[in-house]
Amino acid sequence: MAQETNYGDIILLCGDLHVGTRMQKIHEKIVAALGVNKLQHVLCTGNVGNKETFDWLKQISPNFHCVRGQYDDENNEIHNDQKVIQIGIWKILLIHGHQFVPWNDEETISIFLKENSCDIAVFGNSHQSLISKFERKYFINPGTMSGAYGSIKQDAVILPEFVILECLGDEMGVYKYKLVNGELIIEKCTITK
Repeated sequence: MAQETNYGDIILLCGDLHVGTRMQKIHEKIVAALGVNKLQHVLCTGNVGNKETFDWLKQISPNFHCVRGQYDDENNEIHNDQKVIQIGIWKILLIHGHQFVPWNDEETISIFLKENSCDIAVFGNSHQSLISKFERKYFINPGTMSGAYGSIKQDAVILPEFVILECLGDEMGVYKYKLVNGELIIEKCTITK
């Protein structure tokens, strides 16, 4: 008898798409890789862009969470600047990241985590991925799923990136995806509570 593989909740982390303003669309390799009904949760850090992209993100998972980025004002479906999501034993703070002054400052992010009693901060804004640990808390920036340029480095080449989390009790597999020359490259690490 074949043994079944037990997968935990699969969570997509994405943001800073800017589709319709800075980028035309999400690359078809990314759309195909994510599919429909493969994910239990989508956590989006905002700055989605157009309504079609917002609707696509909503339909790829039954549990969709999105916070407002500084360019999402016209999307009336995004009401929160930050949100706390409980997945298994993990509490995740979802926030765009423009609220952190200075950007990506570990001490500032840590204050937001402590105020919300969270284990992980998922944020965007810089358009560059980051996975780090500070004072037994984790910071994850999934980068920009579309490859959109950021506010500071408009002439820089930015590769499309996103993160998949696999929640298995007190461990999480963290899979960082990056589109390089039309191929998805994956880096993996594990975080523990």
